Amino acid sequence: MAHEVGMTKWWVLALLAWLGLGGAAHADIFFSEDIALMRGEAANSYELAVTLPESIAEPAPVVLPAGCRQTALIRQPDGARVHYAISFACAHAFRADDVIRTPWKADGARYTSNVSSDPIDDQVERSLAGTGEGIVIPVGETAAGTRPLGEIAVDYLRQGMWHIWLGWDHLCFVSCLALLARGRGLLSLVTAFTVGHSISLALAFFDVVRAPIPPVEAGIALSIVFMAREALQVLEGHSHPSFRRNMAVVAGFGLLHGLGFATALRELGVAPGERAGALVFFNLGVEIGQLVFVAALLAMLAGLRQIPRKVRGRPFEQAARIAMLYGVGIVGAWWVFDRVLAFGSA
Repeated sequence: MAHEVGMTKWWVLALLAWLGLGGAAHADIFFSEDIALMRGEAANSYELAVTLPESIAEPAPVVLPAGCRQTALIRQPDGARVHYAISFACAHAFRADDVIRTPWKADGARYTSNVSSDPIDDQVERSLAGTGEGIVIPVGETAAGTRPLGEIAVDYLRQGMWHIWLGWDHLCFVSCLALLARGRGLLSLVTAFTVGHSISLALAFFDVVRAPIPPVEAGIALSIVFMAREALQVLEGHSHPSFRRNMAVVAGFGLLHGLGFATALRELGVAPGERAGALVFFNLGVEIGQLVFVAALLAMLAGLRQIPRKVRGRPFEQAARIAMLYGVGIVGAWWVFDRVLAFGSA
């Protein structure tokens, strides 16, 4: 019996360590930049302004196009964000394939440029996807234009997938669903969550619904605690909620999570002509990322099901589900506390 209790404690501690290392203090890890390129006073001189989170804003050089040299650099901390002002001059006008490579590993960026040589051209306004090496700025795109649908699709599918995979609070909520139900029941719950967050994402993105971010983030954390408790009650045999109730609760929390997704999408600075495509493909990317995560979690649980050992009279896989839910619930409770305390500083 002592060994079985020890195994349960091990599962709880392992999950807490995994969540803690993954960013318990930063539940929704989505780093965005604001980038603006402006023409300087002299011919072929430019000003690049970059604002980004302080946690990824370590001093590092940008790589300018061939024939360009940096003339000034100002780094100004501002609370949780840092402002960079970079001046540079070029020996010639930008070529179509010229880019600036930045060293900061953001997940995405809002980019505007007004360096077009044609005064009737609108400014360039678009989102940029992050890479493992930093944001690449296409400064050679000096005129506004409509991007091909395929390019828009790839950009926002990738952004949606990265957002769900780096959003630990969203993953914790989905984990509760996967740990609670199986088969068609799980499919129904995931579908309810998808419908809920798809509706609120669209409404918030198009400003039909507006909600302050700090209470939404605290509510998302609270939804994790609630669902972890609900799942624990079911797995431990203390509760048997109806199918309709479960669907309604999960769909309602989906509406809450969708408001968080909309905040991330707005931070990318979607160009006016790309808003509909961005919404569709970002949401689709979230769904793909969510399904990949659920599939991975189910594969792990299937592996645990093959272990014949019992823990406190329960099959090993069921005991593991319970231990994981305790861990997720504890982390969710911490996020509620942390986010409520942050109300005054938001």
